Amino acid sequence: MFKKSLVICWRSLTETWHQKKLVAFLILYPLLFMIIFGSVFGGENFPIKFSLAIVIEEEDELAESFISIFNEQEVIEKLETYERTNESMMEQAKRLIDEDFIAVLFIPENFSKVMFSSVNLSVFYDMSADMNVQNIALGTINGIIEAFSKQIAEQKIEYAKKYISEKEAKYMQSIAQPINVSTSGVSPTKREVKYIDLLVPGLVGMTIMWSGVSGVASSLVEDRVTGIRQRILSTPTPKSAMLAGSTLAYIIICGAQVIILLAVAVFGFKLNIAGKLWMVALVIIIGMLAMIGIGVAISAFTKTAEEASQLAMLINFPMMFLSGIFFPISSGWMYYVSRVFPLTYINESLRAVMVKGAELQDIVLQLAISIIFTIAIFIIGIMLLTRREE
Repeated sequence: MFKKSLVICWRSLTETWHQKKLVAFLILYPLLFMIIFGSVFGGENFPIKFSLAIVIEEEDELAESFISIFNEQEVIEKLETYERTNESMMEQAKRLIDEDFIAVLFIPENFSKVMFSSVNLSVFYDMSADMNVQNIALGTINGIIEAFSKQIAEQKIEYAKKYISEKEAKYMQSIAQPINVSTSGVSPTKREVKYIDLLVPGLVGMTIMWSGVSGVASSLVEDRVTGIRQRILSTPTPKSAMLAGSTLAYIIICGAQVIILLAVAVFGFKLNIAGKLWMVALVIIIGMLAMIGIGVAISAFTKTAEEASQLAMLINFPMMFLSGIFFPISSGWMYYVSRVFPLTYINESLRAVMVKGAELQDIVLQLAISIIFTIAIFIIGIMLLTRREE
């Protein structure tokens, strides 16, 4: 049986190799994804930037010092300063936002008096802009204003110490800064964790999902429709050997895609893999088997390769967005839906190993669920295929 399985595997690989366009797609598919996502989210680049207009009523040294802080922010793609016009602030802000600014900050003429009293700053933003851009813009502007305000408060207190007691100065400081927060990022590993390190495990999961589910389902149905499966089964070849050979072939094909993706990520975008490589391989192989099992089950329900492809897409799309490939789902009723998909546990295991350097005992639950699902879906798929062929 083992030798016959290898023959079936070799036939599938040879057949794939002779389809040059398919080979090109299998190679370019993970390569393009890695290049696109790696270029957008890799390294230290800011994936989201915004443009800011600052309107000044009266220039002075303090206003220039304040504006210089904005100039130092890499997240601000374009910064322009304008003089205050006779229009209302709302009208001038609308006009500047129409000129492609995401936010407009107004600095009043009495800004230099902030050392002796309080001043009001007005910020207008484009409500039609992408929500992520809005959050980045408002977060940056408010953060700079808060930090600058804290510096002014400290200078006021230092100045007041000349005329009041130390106890009174401390009380003033407590009024100006009732709560002080220190925020520091801590990496769970000895290496620096970048967004690309979090993204690649999801891309690996997406690769094995599309290749395993769509590729296997379409291929098995195509073999049945063209009569290849029946001709092979007319020889002394058991069904188990044929299924084992086809599964091995797709593991090799999908494995080659994953290797290409990881190679580009490691050498092109400096991906850090914190865990053991054999554990990464183990999780990927279990994930491949789970996705291939879904493909086998789909092939039993469909009559043509086109039907198999459409049904596979109907399963792949919800699984792609609910399994944590691009973002985790941690609450709400969708969280419970996401726990139905085996790819959720595969992605969690991959991220735990690749990002945090998890050991086998740390992901034993996720792997156990994935293995149970894989065995169950293969049994269901084989039973359905056998009943269909009878």
